[in-house]
Amino acid sequence: MTSPAQTSFQAGQAAFDTENYPAAIAHLEAVVRDDCEPAMLTAAYQTLIVAYTKGDRPRDALDLCKRLSQDPDRYPWAAKALADLTRRFRQANAAALTTPSDSPPASRQRRPLPIAYEAPPEATPAVFVSGREWRNAERAKTWKKLKPPRRWKFWLRLIGTAIAFFALLRWSIIVSFDLIKWVMLWGLRLAPPAWLYAEPSPVILSLLAVIFLAMPWLLDLLFKKRVKAQTWGIYSLASQYPESSKLLQRIAQDHRIPIPKLLRLPIAAPVILTYGHLPRTTRLAISEGLLTCLEDEELAAILAAQMAPVVHRDVGVMSGAIAFLHLPFLCYEGFAWGGSWLQERMAALTQLPPKLRQGLGVALTMAAASLAALSYGFYWLWRVPLLYFSRQRHYYGDRFGAEATGNPNAMSRALLKISLAISRHIEQQESTFWLLESADLLMPVGHRQALSLGSLPDKTPFEEVLTWECVNPYRHWLALMNSHPLMGDRLYLLNRYANYWGLPPEIDLPTVIPPPQTWRQHLEKFANSYRALPILQSAVLSGLFFGIVSRSLLWIVGVSANLLSDWFPLWRLIWLANARSFLDGCILIAFSLSLIVWINGYFPNIRVTPSRQNPRIEDLMRDPKTVPPKSYGVKLEGILLGRRGLGNWLGQDLILKTSSGLLKLHFIAKAGPLGNLWPIPPRPVEFVGQEVTVLGWLRRGSTLWVDVDVLRPVGAGKQTRSGYPVWVTALAIAAALWGAWVIWQA
Repeated sequence: MTSPAQTSFQAGQAAFDTENYPAAIAHLEAVVRDDCEPAMLTAAYQTLIVAYTKGDRPRDALDLCKRLSQDPDRYPWAAKALADLTRRFRQANAAALTTPSDSPPASRQRRPLPIAYEAPPEATPAVFVSGREWRNAERAKTWKKLKPPRRWKFWLRLIGTAIAFFALLRWSIIVSFDLIKWVMLWGLRLAPPAWLYAEPSPVILSLLAVIFLAMPWLLDLLFKKRVKAQTWGIYSLASQYPESSKLLQRIAQDHRIPIPKLLRLPIAAPVILTYGHLPRTTRLAISEGLLTCLEDEELAAILAAQMAPVVHRDVGVMSGAIAFLHLPFLCYEGFAWGGSWLQERMAALTQLPPKLRQGLGVALTMAAASLAALSYGFYWLWRVPLLYFSRQRHYYGDRFGAEATGNPNAMSRALLKISLAISRHIEQQESTFWLLESADLLMPVGHRQALSLGSLPDKTPFEEVLTWECVNPYRHWLALMNSHPLMGDRLYLLNRYANYWGLPPEIDLPTVIPPPQTWRQHLEKFANSYRALPILQSAVLSGLFFGIVSRSLLWIVGVSANLLSDWFPLWRLIWLANARSFLDGCILIAFSLSLIVWINGYFPNIRVTPSRQNPRIEDLMRDPKTVPPKSYGVKLEGILLGRRGLGNWLGQDLILKTSSGLLKLHFIAKAGPLGNLWPIPPRPVEFVGQEVTVLGWLRRGSTLWVDVDVLRPVGAGKQTRSGYPVWVTALAIAAALWGAWVIWQA
């Protein structure tokens, strides 16, 4: 006897065969609402999607595909069906896709917009399937302009960034030269060459000028060699993303600048970069991964934000700095690859004695690893002066993109979808793609801030995990080393723009807590900073404060002794007013004492309760009051991701893939970050790709991370242990001894 579901299924199939799509839809909807065998349910869903499409109900077909794609194990075909339907729906409706924000006045429209409605099949983009339900809040049909920002502040920041960047370059090179001279004089007993004593400023300025002038073509060459970049015409963009194409042309016409040269990067990483020194030499590089994860209106908003530095004529400074930073980054990659190649070559030299071969292999590996680490250290150091300006320019870009499109909600969705795509790309590739790190300052979203946020389950509300970035009073202090603004701050400002134009926001966020306004509030916040900042930052601030206060008190004692020496025998204390190096000693002593006082509280004994074994990432991000010193021990299990070989000897790319998301790991040896270079196995990089157990201290700042204590593979006897507390203790002792020596010399 046939069941009611089977009867409805047969009736629906018969109606579908006779092209009676309304009747087929009615019968098949009854089937999918009933519990039936998986094979019949799958066939019913597939037929229902086709019936929706042929019955002039494409929206219902898309919604059904999106819902089914959330369960790829049961319906693996749904993602492909969604991509095909979305492509066909875009092409069929491209002619009708016009909005007031896209249609420039007739007086400004100097030439017809290119719209080719039939794109070749190989050029059509795939569709990003995340399974997350989006509000898809509406856009403005008409809107007022926002109040223009104070551009003079922006240019002051730009000039200050350029000066700080050059000063840091010069200082780091001088220190490196001094170190080389010291090694040659005292270690090798050799006379240093004359160029080590020369002033490096002319050479630095000349190199910066050459790189700046050749920067567009240098980056073009890099992208063509490394990722096979291809030139992409505006007509090709218009065939797939008509709104984005028209927006680019409208911005170019309104501001009387040429349309940037478009490059298409055939890579899965979601990358979009704008670089050049003049509007005429600007390039706009877009990857396949970015096109995959964004809809047309979202891509238009991101493109408008990327055009902001071109319109404001400040694209050259950051582009030139990124081109320069690729020098140490490519050296880091080259030395890491070369060291791995040398290891393979040495293993193949079987004619050498085993001990000699082993010794040469260790020496060459250490040399290559040290050079790779040194190059990466310069890359990390030289980008520090650019971080503040990078954060500020993204605020301006978001504002420009929202105002150009009248669609701040699309900008919000684009930023979140890029975060999702970055995290998924890292998870799929099992390491961080090189371009996501080397050019992160030009990216709309940083790969570090996207790591945990983008890996959360689809049902996790963004407003809950972003509350910390809106209300924590120390959030901006904790984001000083970030390349991008806090996502919560950016989305909150976009919500403000939406409210200004009478639009419901895409994400409901709490009201942002403003920074202190009075000097008393600033002083109170500074006094409590040791409760919020990481231990080294807190120790530096307290060392400077208490060191200066101590030196000032001793100076007052010395001056008072000088004034009262005629009446009292205080002449022995007069020297306290004239000892210039005494200040350095006071700062070092205060820094050391701060570390010693706080170290036990910062690294408490790890006692893992059942609730702290494999906690969910979204639960760890929800508490808006959490700060790095308020840590607790956790025990996590997952797969260790990251770069392999010498490129990860410093542990700069260690990521734990758990059942609830991705988590950044910090591993520091007992001798500090450089101690990771010592040839003492096992290293964390040796466990990459394996299932591991991590025991450590969970911390929440601008990002979420774990300071590792123990790292061990599941089911293996070997393990590795970090030495973060040992290193901090050694640093405190070294600072105290140095300070005592400085005071003794004074």
